[in-house]
Amino acid sequence: MQKIWEDKELGKVVLKKHRNSRQYTIRIRSGAVSVSLPLLGTYKKAIELLEIHKPTILSKLKINPPKPVISEQDLKVLRKKASEYLPDRLRMLSGLHGFTYTSIRISKSKSRWGSCSSKKNINLSLFLMRLPSHLIDYVILHELCHTVEMNHSDKFWALLDRTCGGKAKVLRKELRTFYI
Repeated sequence: MQKIWEDKELGKVVLKKHRNSRQYTIRIRSGAVSVSLPLLGTYKKAIELLEIHKPTILSKLKINPPKPVISEQDLKVLRKKASEYLPDRLRMLSGLHGFTYTSIRISKSKSRWGSCSSKKNINLSLFLMRLPSHLIDYVILHELCHTVEMNHSDKFWALLDRTCGGKAKVLRKELRTFYI
């Protein structure tokens, strides 16, 4: 059972009763607020908790604002740009730094910017096209470094840092300010 509660500052909040919930839990995901409550809990108490914790919730919403909805047309445009740009950029950076890879795949992954399989297949999210070019290069170089070191060990980070001209930590920190 669920109920939608509308607040002028928090927007629409989903209040949902769960059979296995033992306590009231406030969650913020992708800029949306929800409350899970026990099956025998009351919506009134959930709303009271939201009011008590509203300042904290609002501050967290500023850090993690709602993600805009992407239309099918925008996805097509991003996919086209990614298909034209990312394979060439990957080829250029791998040649420049002496890396080899097997294949490239462009996906609409919303959980990660890229990945590298043990077979050296590189997967890149088409949402990379929303990043500045130096961060696109950072993600590509990160995945290329995985073709040599298939983990996030100290050796991996040292290789990535050398590849990025000593700026790996700065670029990683900057990348974390962006959301897919």
